Amino acid sequence: MIMNINKWFFPVLVTGLILTSCNCRDNKPAINDPLIRLNWSEKNFNVLNRLILDYGIGGKYYDKDKTPYAVFDWDQTCAHFDVEEALMRFQMFNLRYKMSKEQFRGLLKDDINGVTKLGTDHNNIRLADIDGDLADDYSFIYDNFSGMSGKKSIEEIRQAPQYKDFIARLLFLLEGYGDMPGIGDDYALTWVICLFTGFTPAEVKLMAAEAVSCELANRIGTETLHSPEGLKTRSGIVSSSCRTGLRVIPEIQELFEAFTRHGIDVFIVSASYKPVVEAFSGIGAYGYNLPPDHVIAMDMETGSDGKIIPEYKAGWVKTYKHGKVEAINMKIRSGLKRSWDPLFTAGDSEGDYAMFTEFEGTKLSLIWNRLKGGDIGKLCKKAVEQMNDTMPRYIIQGRNENTGLALPSSESILLGATTSQLLPK
Repeated sequence: MIMNINKWFFPVLVTGLILTSCNCRDNKPAINDPLIRLNWSEKNFNVLNRLILDYGIGGKYYDKDKTPYAVFDWDQTCAHFDVEEALMRFQMFNLRYKMSKEQFRGLLKDDINGVTKLGTDHNNIRLADIDGDLADDYSFIYDNFSGMSGKKSIEEIRQAPQYKDFIARLLFLLEGYGDMPGIGDDYALTWVICLFTGFTPAEVKLMAAEAVSCELANRIGTETLHSPEGLKTRSGIVSSSCRTGLRVIPEIQELFEAFTRHGIDVFIVSASYKPVVEAFSGIGAYGYNLPPDHVIAMDMETGSDGKIIPEYKAGWVKTYKHGKVEAINMKIRSGLKRSWDPLFTAGDSEGDYAMFTEFEGTKLSLIWNRLKGGDIGKLCKKAVEQMNDTMPRYIIQGRNENTGLALPSSESILLGATTSQLLPK
């Protein structure tokens, strides 16, 4: 499951550089264009250039006393696929845990907000049953794996049915949390960070960098994990699918650079854990070159020894949905004394809807087209309706999820599909 980085990552990196270089030669910017065309749709390329020229340094709307700033979601917006999900897989495949058996069992709640079982799509499994199975699996791994208190190598442990059960069931439970009314993403987004209990934030950041390098070299696709049939459990056979691979998005990297060069500060507001985003977005890392104080994200409490404990940061918002608006207000508008609204926002999902709509002073929002319904789907439809406007409020950008590459249009090709669509059917 874990690929050799030296063998795979650098060829992928070189290929990406070649493709980017070719794009740069083939799409030479006009003298006054801040951006390189790359694979932006023609409409979006023109609108983004106009925004930078009008509101950046030297532009007719630039105000040095109210320097403009842009706010981006991270996962599926600045990078293709989800870095927190990638790290969770990397952590469980390699058993990078620092919890005792008791600490791990303490993360598994048999009653969450009065909910005691998962939903129909997750077999109506009782939380107490799946929690007991996971606790048994972790206990076996803890007692036998040389990275904990045992003597078996990771290769030997991976052959054990308890290991195979653990990785399938852990992913199944996380997915079940997110899909279950009364639990939902609000709980799941914090719970997955609790798996870092016992690490320092710096150690998580280093592990995240390993995971990112591994997944940049991994194929884009899906992988299905099945619990083994021969192992007696309380909650039965389960399976869960996950996406594999990560990719950088050159168009976003270049947009960061163009914004910064023209005096428009760039911030990230993400529902992932802050050190994890920093590992991918940081200076000298993977081409985004964003300083850590420009990353606003989920955060956890640490103990007196500096190690993460399974408690969300006191007094800090969960940077998801309306929490993103609160975070911008707290960190940028109040904390940095920049009381005006963001000039520009970018995102891809329901989690970004509030950030897109609640700042009246925002001039432009970029939505990556993931062919979603719901509130974000309504904004995508609005972006399509505004395509003939000289300066629309919303623009929609397409990409091919099978390659991670932007498409030079507003249509997208979903993972596993071969044809592009503009809006859901």
